Parts: sequence; structure tokens; C-alpha cells
Amino acid sequence: MVEDTFTLIVFVAMFAIMGGWIYVISRNAHATRKHVQQIAEQQTLIHSDKRARKVCRAIHQLHPFMHAGVDFVIKRDGPGQVPYIAEWNAVEPKPTMEELEAILPTIPDADQDYAELRRREYPSVRDQLDAAYKVRHGDNSEQVEIDARIAEVKARYPKSDVCL
Repeated sequence: MVEDTFTLIVFVAMFAIMGGWIYVISRNAHATRKHVQQIAEQQTLIHSDKRARKVCRAIHQLHPFMHAGVDFVIKRDGPGQVPYIAEWNAVEPKPTMEELEAILPTIPDADQDYAELRRREYPSVRDQLDAAYKVRHGDNSEQVEIDARIAEVKARYPKSDVCL
């Protein structure tokens, strides 16, 4: 009789633990789905709205390691409305509108991505090939100049993997 009671208590405890474990897993899965959906919605807005992309790039200039949809959320109230920071989940201080307004003019138009801006200012392929030929024959002076120009252009128009 005592063994049957003990066995019953063990089974009830196991079912309670399994039930709790299943509950925790389902809550985590629900939270993860919600978080992924929020990131997807954020990326859709940034890719479809040039103004939202500029705001995202401005935030990224102030805080390079932040990610839209995770550390902050940009929203707009309607199609013609100006995008704004709706949520700020980071420990760093939220940028003020004045800080964003100061940075926005320095950001290239959203329809001009960094690759196109770089392409316009890079040395021509002909010049790069000519410099490579001269390096193979012992003269690297032109290659050094071309590499410096390319580095300068890359610094002027950095990649923005967060808000493309």
C-alpha cells in the first residue's frame, strides 16, 4: 500500500514537472514567434519607406551595434506620416529628435545605396589593372595611391548592413 502511494506521488510529480516544462517551452516559443514577427515588420518598413531607412541609418551612426526591431522600433502612423522611434529597448540613451535632425542631412538619399555611391568615385578598372601590372613589374607607387583612394571612398560611404 505504501509503495502504491509512493508510486502515485512520483507519477503525479513527473506529470506536474512535464506539464510545467511544456508550459515554459510553449511560452518561449510564443515569445520567439512574436519577436521574429516584430523584426520582420521592422525590416519591411525600413526597406519600403525611404524616410524610415534614413532614420534607421541615423540611429546606426549614433549607435553602430544596434539593430532595428531588437534594440529599437521605428514606426509611422500612416502612409504619409513621418517615421519616429516608437520603442527604445537599449541601455544606451535614446537619441533626441535634435540629434537625429543633425545627422539626417549627412546621410545619402535612401535610393542611393553605398555600392552605387562608391562605384561613382572608385578609380576606373583600367587604372586599377594598369597599377596591378606595374606592381608585377616592381613599381607599386600607383597601387598604393589607388588603394588609398579606395579606402577613402569606403570610409566616406560605409556599408550599413542594419538598414539597407
